[in-house]
Amino acid sequence: MTPEKAALLARLRAVLTADLAAARARAKDASDAATHEENRAEGDKDMRATESSYIARGHSQRVAELETALAMLGAMRVRAFDGGEPASVSALVTVADGASRTTYFLVPAGGGVELDGVTSLSTTSPLGAALLRATDGDEVTRGARVLEIVSVT
Repeated sequence: MTPEKAALLARLRAVLTADLAAARARAKDASDAATHEENRAEGDKDMRATESSYIARGHSQRVAELETALAMLGAMRVRAFDGGEPASVSALVTVADGASRTTYFLVPAGGGVELDGVTSLSTTSPLGAALLRATDGDEVTRGARVLEIVSVT
């Protein structure tokens, strides 16, 4: 395991763990609100309880998603990539889009988190899937954008 990637993975897990704690609190609050006696329907058109239950369900689903993401990250194997080796989970992939460069940390879940100049990118996202198996010098087309793979490490 490379120290840089191990640190990135630990920080990503810490961010998602904090998100999970907040999501659990929101889910509990929403569940309490959905079952509170003041939310009982006062007529056949009163939707307060129904709307509260939808919100509670959404928060519960977010908790489940974060728990799954953390489990997947816990099982993730981090490794180094040799020159010319295709990208897969745990690769740091640097892409060039014209003059700008972006480095992505390919992960099975938990994409979209900024980690000191490196962005976690889920392999199930459209861009993450497009970067899988790419090697140095390859080009990946995403809509009208053409991204050049600068490095896979």
